[in-house]
This record gives sequence, C-alpha cells and structure tokens, in this order.
Amino acid sequence: TFLGSGASQSMRRFSCVNLSTRQLNIRNLVSYEKHSQSNAVMFITKRGIRICVSADEKWVQAAVKNMEEKRTTK
Repeated sequence: TFLGSGASQSMRRFSCVNLSTRQLNIRNLVSYEKHSQSNAVMFITKRGIRICVSADEKWVQAAVKNMEEKRTTK
C-alpha cells in the first residue's frame, strides 16, 4: 500500500531538540544532515541511530569534512 506523501514526510523529518555532548566514533557514521534552524548536525550511524550534535564542535566539522571527501572520491 502507498501512504500519502504527507505521512511519509512526517516520518522522515527529524528535528534536533537535544544535542549530544559526547564525541562519536567517525567510523560508525554513515551520513549526516545539517539543521540550519538550530545550528545542529544530525549524524546517522551504521545502526540507523540518529544523534544530534552542535555544528560548532571541531570534531563535528572534521567528521562532516571526512564524509564529504568520501562522497566525492566514490
């Protein structure tokens, strides 16, 4: 069965309300989304877990850069 686009969009939209303060292992991260309204980055792990962190953190910027480089070399 096909759900309407409204239903599928609301399931896909995750907003960053709580920001994690712990540093994540970059190797466990598969993708990310930037959330401009909250200056947060949502990382998605290999297990499908979504973790929001502050975009100001140095390690976050390094992880995003790392993923961008992997994406362009494939």
